[in-house]
Parts: sequence; C-alpha cells; structure tokens
Amino acid sequence: MKSMLKKHILLFLFYPLITIGQVIPSTDTTIYKSRKGIFEIKYNNNHWLKSDLTSKWDAEFHDTYNLLNAYFIEYDYFVPEKNIKKTLKSQYAEFGKIKNLKIYDKMIHDMKVKYFTCTLDFNNYTYIFQGFLYNGKAGTMQIQFGAQQEAIKQYQVYIDEFCSGITQIKGMKINNNNNNNNL
Repeated sequence: MKSMLKKHILLFLFYPLITIGQVIPSTDTTIYKSRKGIFEIKYNNNHWLKSDLTSKWDAEFHDTYNLLNAYFIEYDYFVPEKNIKKTLKSQYAEFGKIKNLKIYDKMIHDMKVKYFTCTLDFNNYTYIFQGFLYNGKAGTMQIQFGAQQEAIKQYQVYIDEFCSGITQIKGMKINNNNNNNNL
C-alpha cells in the first residue's frame, strides 16, 4: 500500500512534465519568403490565410473571417524618413484623406521600424490602418494592416502575432543587378 501511495505521489508530481507535449499547441505555421529573399513571415494558419490574388502588393493576407487584411511589399528603392508621411498619404489618396497619422519608432526583432497608425473614412465606414516601413538591405519593406474601426481592437493580437513572425533572413546575398524602375 505504501509503495502504491509513493507511485501516486510521484505520478502527481511528474504529471505536468508528462502532459507538456499535449498542451503545447501544434505548429500550424506557414513561412512566406519575400520575392527578394530578404524577409520571411512565419504566420499562424489558424489565424491568417495568404491570398492567391495578385495586386500591387507582393503578398496579401487576411484573417479567417476576412475582417482584417495585411499587405506586404518590398520596394526596389529606399523611402527616406522625411518622405514617409508623404508616401503613406499618397497610398490612400484614391480612397480619401487619412486622418490622425502617427509615426513612431518601434523595434520588431532586430529591426528599428517606422510604425504608423491612421484612420480613413471611406463609403461611410471608418477604417483603421497600421503598419511599418523598414529601410533594409536592398530597399524599403512595408507591411500594413487594415480593418474597420469596430474590428481593430479585437484583432490587435493577430497583428502583433503577425509582426512577431517577420524576420530578416540572415546571410542572404544582395542581387546588385536589380534595376530601380520604381523610382
């Protein structure tokens, strides 16, 4: 009886270690590698889907309910810090005038980025956009997220999760044969 009690106590003490493999969430991640091979985005398939549609962006993602969108692009040029506000305003010009544009420094992994937030009224709906620009190895990289005002707070955790999956690929070689037609 004493031996059985010791086994139960031992099992009780080691139970958390035994079950650890069962409580760790599965790795339902996909890796998107940027067209220049400079960045990769590891994203959670349970929260994000990559769109197969093509646009001016290199890659587009959306949440599983299609309420939140993420847009990624690598430019073949650098966006100077003094032109970030002008660049962002021009991106939204066809949809209306952005309001409450705020730009600040933020660290994402080892990258010091220019993070922005803004609002846009379009077709009687208010949209919130946020994202960042990063002048990196071979030009500027931009990621932006957009959703209706009512959805942005509940999806902030998805935005933070997505940003935490963006990294520079270490040891990549820069192709100096890129032409800068986008200047």
